[in-house]
Amino acid sequence: MLDALKMGDSVKTAAGIHGKVTALDDQVVTLEIATGVKIKIDKPFVTTVVK
Repeated sequence: MLDALKMGDSVKTAAGIHGKVTALDDQVVTLEIATGVKIKIDKPFVTTVVK
């Protein structure tokens, strides 16, 4: 699932944070959690892609 992540996916993290993927690399995912608010998390903490 983590290898299939792409920009624009809506995801949920292990901490329960919901956001949209705005950037990603091998180890870090950047999520927009509110308009203009972006956070970086370690990729393994993404647990679910929300449909």
